[in-house]
Amino acid sequence: MIPRGQIFLIGDSHIGLSDGREENIVAWLGRLGAHEPKALYLNGDVFHYLIAHEKFRTLPVERFLATLRGLRDRGTSVHYVEGNRDFFLKGSFVEDSVSEIALESSFEAGGERYLVVHGDMINDRDLPYRFWRRLSKNPVSRLGLELVPRAAARRIVDNVEKRLARSNFKHKSRLPVELIEQYGRRKSSEGYSKVVFGHFHHKTIVQSGAATVIVLPAWYESGEAMMVSPETGEFSFVTV
Repeated sequence: MIPRGQIFLIGDSHIGLSDGREENIVAWLGRLGAHEPKALYLNGDVFHYLIAHEKFRTLPVERFLATLRGLRDRGTSVHYVEGNRDFFLKGSFVEDSVSEIALESSFEAGGERYLVVHGDMINDRDLPYRFWRRLSKNPVSRLGLELVPRAAARRIVDNVEKRLARSNFKHKSRLPVELIEQYGRRKSSEGYSKVVFGHFHHKTIVQSGAATVIVLPAWYESGEAMMVSPETGEFSFVTV
């Protein structure tokens, strides 16, 4: 049984952008709402990819955000932590449906201090990836979206969706445990006792110094969420 007023976290739901792909997550949010959650943390890559510009809005995006908005307006704090497949969320229409958009978020529960971060940036030596991220997520590339005709933008959405639909979305075959431990130790020194990643798709718990690092399962595969008790700070995994 799921108590009322809990804190929930999910990662990597990878919702498709074509009609009907949002039905599972919308239904899940409806079931979640029945438990009157205190907070919901979306730990990145909610969609296959989300370019938060009017030209790239689709019906699944609209339906998902409307459901989030309803959850928030009924008293649930909704936090959207940016993943590597999320673009230009800040200052976009997405802000109208959530309580917070951030690169990382934190909360306290039962004396435990939690940090929620997607995890794609833990390797500070992966210079090619960091270069790509900087290239794709900057004011110039955002301005470039204004030059893309709406019809071309929709073709981009449709073509990428077709390619992604043929993928099984299996992620990294090996977890970078050493990097995860290093990151956990750094955050432990900053006072965090729990660090929650998405990105890697493998449900894992790693002890790193005084901190526990939890890697969320990919929601699109398992439908599992992490649940945290506001009173004790203890966590578990549940299927809502």
